[in-house]
Amino acid sequence: MDWSTLSVWGDIAKANAAAHAGKVAFVNAGKSAGTAVTFAQANDRMNRLNNALAGFGLAKGDRVAILSRNRPEYIEAYGVAKSGMIAVPLNWRLSPRELLDLLQDSRPSLVLAEPEFTSIVDRLRAELDGVRHFVTFGPAKAGWLAYEAVLAGAPGEEPQADVAPDDIMCLMYTSGTTGAPKGAMLTHGALIRNCRAAIEKLLELGPEDVALAVMPLFHVGGMWYHLYPSYARGCTTAILAEFEPRSVLAALQDHRVTNVHLVPTMIHSLIDQPGVREFDLGRLRVIYYAGSSIPADLLRRAIARFGRSGFLQSYGTTEAGIVTALMPEEHERAIRDPAHEGLLSSCGRPLGRNEIQIRDDHGRAVAPGAVGEIVVRSDRGMAGYWQSPGVIRQAAVDGWLHTGDLGRIDDDGRVYVVDRKHDMIVSGGENIFPGEVEQILGRDPDVLEVAVFGMPDPKWVEKAVAAVVMKPGCTATADDIICRARQQLAAYKCPKTVIFTDSLPKSATGKVLRRELRLRFGSS
Repeated sequence: MDWSTLSVWGDIAKANAAAHAGKVAFVNAGKSAGTAVTFAQANDRMNRLNNALAGFGLAKGDRVAILSRNRPEYIEAYGVAKSGMIAVPLNWRLSPRELLDLLQDSRPSLVLAEPEFTSIVDRLRAELDGVRHFVTFGPAKAGWLAYEAVLAGAPGEEPQADVAPDDIMCLMYTSGTTGAPKGAMLTHGALIRNCRAAIEKLLELGPEDVALAVMPLFHVGGMWYHLYPSYARGCTTAILAEFEPRSVLAALQDHRVTNVHLVPTMIHSLIDQPGVREFDLGRLRVIYYAGSSIPADLLRRAIARFGRSGFLQSYGTTEAGIVTALMPEEHERAIRDPAHEGLLSSCGRPLGRNEIQIRDDHGRAVAPGAVGEIVVRSDRGMAGYWQSPGVIRQAAVDGWLHTGDLGRIDDDGRVYVVDRKHDMIVSGGENIFPGEVEQILGRDPDVLEVAVFGMPDPKWVEKAVAAVVMKPGCTATADDIICRARQQLAAYKCPKTVIFTDSLPKSATGKVLRRELRLRFGSS
């Protein structure tokens, strides 16, 4: 692929339609298995969508909200960027109140929704002043046009629009660095640069590769860390609506998948699935994970099951794009030699031309090994937060994005993410990083999952609390777990309270939601 000829997203769609016209771009690997779209068809359908929306009166800069699980049409909806329109993917797991906040903030002109979610949107209509059109991926219904009918009634020629690399392609909502959800403005140019870095330096993709998209497409984990690079490289992508272990294993086998993006909790679910060894996963060469580091024991078990597959980790943020990579050879080194097992706690070195520093609260760079805030300078980051110029001034200073993550860099240049800055616990004047405590508690033979968070305490101001999911049949007490932890951690870092629970609340990408734990167990 000649990257010099690609400046906006529409260039990629057109180039693939010419180079891979009859090749399958997307195939539905779920309940509607067999629904496939070629690269030529995908480009044609994107064109029809753009032209139909132009007929509705939408133009460059107008927002199009998407409320749906993963499906091929989702990628077509991102294609409104061909006309300079801005896609606004929404988390379908949010409450109606939370969705309303995002819709009122982004003020889309049109909402595209899966049939299951149209009733939620209907409940919000009275408060959606700017939305003029509603389109469903299912059959037409009261107040909703059918997506297929909309496409069928529009011409398939390329839309005529003046779109530039610095134009906004999509708004990805994130809690960002200051808590409240904000729309990170991702440009065409930044997206293409992320694609190129992922294709050439991370996944090493060729057109013969087949990807499985199971991470949610409303999140960068599904969109710009994995799926878009696959599409840009001319790979076939099998799409699952959401994660379910057996469906994932079947899709990996049936579609002869070569690379997949997961989070460690998903990998754990796959290798614990009954009958996992019955599936033929011989073509799988890359298992790319993000969201957290992977425990050595889990990696050993995963390697035993997935064999020659290479494991690859990266760290990134919605605002900064892909930042670092821990390559397969470093995973292998960590497993071969216990002395290097600590590599698995790292997210690797800066990817490409990214620059990373660790800074203290005064904005000064700290010495190697010291903990501070991770700041990043990159040409793959966001243009800013939607309608929040003051917030971006807080998050980015002199071109350096302040991620809100705490970390350190070792003498070899590897980055270690310690925790979210706002998750750090200050107990009795001492800093406690929940991630560090979770790593130790996670090695306890009786513990299946654990999350550590801070709660107010009259004596210590804050105390560390551990929410623990026990392995089946294990009967260890809270005192047992705390006692074992004290053999490996300083006493002040050990949880003062252990709470047993059946499950931990997680985001769509598998990250534990400490805020929900604080709300749930606030009186503990």
